[in-house]
Amino acid sequence: MTMSETAPGLGIHMELWRRQPALASMALVFLLAMVPTLLAMQFDIRTVNGVNVWGKPTKFLFSLSVYYATIGWYFGFLPFAVQRTPLARFIIWGTIAVGVVEILWLVLAAVAGVPAHFNRDSIVWSIAYPLAGIGATVLLIGMFLQALLITRHTLPGTSPLLRMGVVAGTGIACAATLLTAFVLAGGTGHWVGGEASDTNGLPVFGWSRSGGDLRVPHFWALHAHQLVPLLVWVLGEKLGWVQSRWGVWLIASAYVGFVIVVFVQALSGHPFPFGQGEI
Repeated sequence: MTMSETAPGLGIHMELWRRQPALASMALVFLLAMVPTLLAMQFDIRTVNGVNVWGKPTKFLFSLSVYYATIGWYFGFLPFAVQRTPLARFIIWGTIAVGVVEILWLVLAAVAGVPAHFNRDSIVWSIAYPLAGIGATVLLIGMFLQALLITRHTLPGTSPLLRMGVVAGTGIACAATLLTAFVLAGGTGHWVGGEASDTNGLPVFGWSRSGGDLRVPHFWALHAHQLVPLLVWVLGEKLGWVQSRWGVWLIASAYVGFVIVVFVQALSGHPFPFGQGEI
């Protein structure tokens, strides 16, 4: 057997490393950092909003690992020389710095046993929350700037439809995430109706099952960054169903429509994926 047959994940990581080693390293570091937080969940029984205090750092470690792997992978569409430009260096090192600070904030909140988000109980945490929002905006800016680079410097031979999918997905993610985050930050919690607790939430995600949850549209908005290009790749490159720019626009438009639907659903106080009381 070859290495790719016995360890396909290793092959993917080596390709990611080839495309952008610093971001590949951070994706792996954040993934491995989930081990101690998962262990902490087994021994620390404290809860915040009805769930273990280490749940949020664990989820964010995974989310940021996916984020770094994604922008690292997308650097593969660009000539290596572009990665040495000041703009590309900001995308790489600026997002890494912000991600590390964000995780430290979440870990400190877990150690203190207090909510990281919507925490206005003290001056320290009330300042930390909006600062974290600024950090999250920097992560979005990094995505947006990379999309601009891809529109201008794509390597010859790159699929134009896949490139369009990456740019469209990034644009949707940036715009929709800012909108959903603005609505989230303007309230006192992510719940709309139902019980103001994450106890008995949707498995894995933890989303409310008793009412609306604004984290739902926020999640789907943010992950347009991965899902729209993935849909274009599967439906176009693999299945051959999408062979024109109009097909990519159709995928992007359908995804925007889906985000709007789940956003309205959350604002109306209904849980995802089913309506009130259907699960």
